[in-house]
Amino acid sequence: MFLNNLVNYIASHETTLLLASMLLILVLLILVIYTMVRLSTMNSRYRAMMRGSETEDLESMLIQHVHEVEKVSATNARILEENELIRQFIRKALVRVASVRFRAFEDMGGDLSYSVAMLDANNDGVIFSSIFARADSRSYIKPIKNGSSEYSLTDEEKGVLKEAMSQPLPIQY
Repeated sequence: MFLNNLVNYIASHETTLLLASMLLILVLLILVIYTMVRLSTMNSRYRAMMRGSETEDLESMLIQHVHEVEKVSATNARILEENELIRQFIRKALVRVASVRFRAFEDMGGDLSYSVAMLDANNDGVIFSSIFARADSRSYIKPIKNGSSEYSLTDEEKGVLKEAMSQPLPIQY
């Protein structure tokens, strides 16, 4: 009896049910197409993300990248340590140099005498001086510590020391 009533209902409303079924099929078809497009987009993004990786899954790729980041981090730490050692070495390098030529004696022609100051970033270093006379020449070396010397300096040596110390450092230490 129930089956007969159902068949009679379907027969009397077949056009409406057919249109509703077609509309439902059309909506489902649109949803399937939309899902396929999204899946294709996700698949291409996944392939792009996995490009260059020897692994097949995302987890393995992430583990591989973590290992690579750890290697890069260790390399950076080593480079920073080496950089600090280089900075310490450079601080002791002679980076400030100044020189002056002068006439030590009035009866001598030309500026044959000279003083040269060579200092590191801490204003430690030496001053070389050479005094030329007619009969002989004399050379002197005076150590400089923190911008001064325990030996007495001539005016020319004081001037060349001041000039060297006033020079800016080539890099900041």
